[in-house]
Amino acid sequence: MRRIPITLAALTLLATGLLAVWAWKAKTRNPSPTVAASSSPPAKTESSKLSADPISPVMDFLGGAPDATEVQNKFQELKRSLAAMPKDEAVAFIRQFFASGNDRATGLSFEINGDGLMKEWPTFRTFLLDALLSIDPAAAAALSREILTTPTTADEWALALRNIGRAENDPTFLRSKAEELITNPAWQADPSIGYLNAFDVLVHVDATGSTPLLSSLIQRKDRRDLAHAGFLTLDRLVQRQPVDELTRLATDTALQQSRPEMVAQQFARADLRDPAQQTLVKAWLLDPARKPTELRAFAGVYPNNNQFVSNNLLTRQAAQTGDDLAAHDREALTVLTSWQNDPAFSAVKEHLTAMVSRLNGFVGTRTSPTPPPAE
Repeated sequence: MRRIPITLAALTLLATGLLAVWAWKAKTRNPSPTVAASSSPPAKTESSKLSADPISPVMDFLGGAPDATEVQNKFQELKRSLAAMPKDEAVAFIRQFFASGNDRATGLSFEINGDGLMKEWPTFRTFLLDALLSIDPAAAAALSREILTTPTTADEWALALRNIGRAENDPTFLRSKAEELITNPAWQADPSIGYLNAFDVLVHVDATGSTPLLSSLIQRKDRRDLAHAGFLTLDRLVQRQPVDELTRLATDTALQQSRPEMVAQQFARADLRDPAQQTLVKAWLLDPARKPTELRAFAGVYPNNNQFVSNNLLTRQAAQTGDDLAAHDREALTVLTSWQNDPAFSAVKEHLTAMVSRLNGFVGTRTSPTPPPAE
């Protein structure tokens, strides 16, 4: 099979159930927020009456250990209440709650919808931080910046970064704070689902400069969860910024020695129609340091257009169309055939032949005429 999107569920099974473990951890985590957010009294309406506080009753409700369905229903009611009141009042009530330092576990997980908003929230504060983005994106970004001044929880920080990424354009700040989250010793030792989803922020800002951090995580053979998160992030950066990222990988000797096949498969993502990418692949293939295992890993997947499909905090991933893939295959085949006939590539001709044979099959399948209907 080729280029079949790999669902997050399937990926979870391949990763020996890591996400299930993360979900269990998130549900049993004891929140300990310490953020000091500023607050102001709710604004008055035209009739000089203040809206009733909709948040405190929900806090009390969560103290009764309700089941997941009850929590979801109560949160939907709270969303409607906040949306119905003047925006400034809703923002003020949320800010007052954050300033109190209170929180409550919900019994829910950290689950993202396809639009980047949340389907489940592990704590009451994460719910309110998520809801605030829909009420007032600018206010959500402002509160999020305050949260990011103090280590509260990884889940909160992940949503705070999401809020800023949605409301503002500040890639330097987002990259810096995402790296601070990822390298926080306590959060890294016991990563929540929010922690792992925060890696998407680096993809959102095209943080190729974070490659050394990702490389160090990928090399952590004692921590498969961190290595896998680092790999997924690097893989997506290669797809978004191939020239910059492959240039960095070409000089990352430690990663090539630690994960040679993985690096080879990243070079197999290169689009040979682009002269800069073609030059990088040519230099990588012809490097005398290349080992047979690396060359087989490259030839075995080229052209590597597989995608990992998931709901992310900030990024969206568009699937390639069949026409796009067919055009790529035809033009890549032209380049590989020319290399196959070039004496400079004699050392890797066996691998080029394998790739040409496979691409000929792809192109033939895609370009074969449709048979006439049976009479």
